[in-house]
Amino acid sequence: MYSKEEEKELKLAFWSKLGNRTRKIPGQRGKVKTWIGDRTNIKGVDLRFDVGRKKIAVALEINVKYETRRLALYEKLEATKKIFENEFGEELIWDFAYEKEYGEEVCRVYKEMDGDYLAQEQWPAIFSFMIDKMLRMEKAFLEVKDFLKYDELGQ
Repeated sequence: MYSKEEEKELKLAFWSKLGNRTRKIPGQRGKVKTWIGDRTNIKGVDLRFDVGRKKIAVALEINVKYETRRLALYEKLEATKKIFENEFGEELIWDFAYEKEYGEEVCRVYKEMDGDYLAQEQWPAIFSFMIDKMLRMEKAFLEVKDFLKYDELGQ
């Protein structure tokens, strides 16, 4: 068990070391990788890391407040499933009703592994997983982004 201060320090060290590890990605030339994250240019669609004490996940998350819009966007994404997974390079978990830790319901396409982000001995495996899967998630997202961005009403 960690004190709040120890947990805070480990969390900061975790994200700092992950950033440093991205400097080794080919093409980064020693610079920290800037991930797409919430800059998808599609309102309510984010690419995110989700780290916890039991699971580590890389996800495309649709977190639009209005359920009908969220599910419509998910259905549109699901229509690209074959293309998306082909670009990603393996099957993903597709969940139209994923409940987050604090009860918020979102749609999520993700890959996860068992792990504890506070266990420093697991960091090398966790970092490798996170970097590899997010690079793939970004590649897959960029392949279908234009299709997702525009609906029939041109919004």
